[in-house]
Amino acid sequence: MPNALHVMNAGGHLSPALENEVRGVAQAALTRQAARLRLDGVDVAVSVSPWGLPETGIFGYAPLDHLVQITLDPDNPNFAASWRTELPAALAHELHHARRWQGPGYGQTLLEVLVSEGLAQVNELGERAGQPPPYARAGVELNALWARALPLLDRSDHNFEAWFYGAEAERLARWSGYSLGYELVRRHLARVGGDAAGQVHTAAGEFRTAW
Repeated sequence: MPNALHVMNAGGHLSPALENEVRGVAQAALTRQAARLRLDGVDVAVSVSPWGLPETGIFGYAPLDHLVQITLDPDNPNFAASWRTELPAALAHELHHARRWQGPGYGQTLLEVLVSEGLAQVNELGERAGQPPPYARAGVELNALWARALPLLDRSDHNFEAWFYGAEAERLARWSGYSLGYELVRRHLARVGGDAAGQVHTAAGEFRTAW
């Protein structure tokens, strides 16, 4: 079945003009990414919520192989200047997750999650004029972080929240896991060639030696 975009605005939190523009930008990105990823049968739900990333006012989630959820916060002071880039990038990221769900899945171990998030970030590059997303550049020492990750790679009790959103008690900076995953996938692709779409179903173990 074809993918379907749903812009949910019954409460009128998006003005008619903004709703129309959001719909156009989102549909264009969905069409591009569906062709790139050979993806169909996915519902993309776009709604207004105050829980977007502070840096952008946008948040994405792909809990299933047939569902992507994107939230927008037009009241966020960063939203107006960035949403035309961040919305397509978020869709590229989450649609890659949805496609990976159709193969090996998102994963549970730290290695699997690093690979899934790294691939999704690399897939954003086409919507960002080739520039990595901000969460791929956490400003951490990646070699030291990789050394710290090594004994946890095959464990599912790695504390996702700390690794990916940061935790002072764990001495992990915000976005550490995203930055590590991006670099791991970047190195793998530099070695074997191809892109994030072509590697969407590659097992996480194939990336382990890229460092």
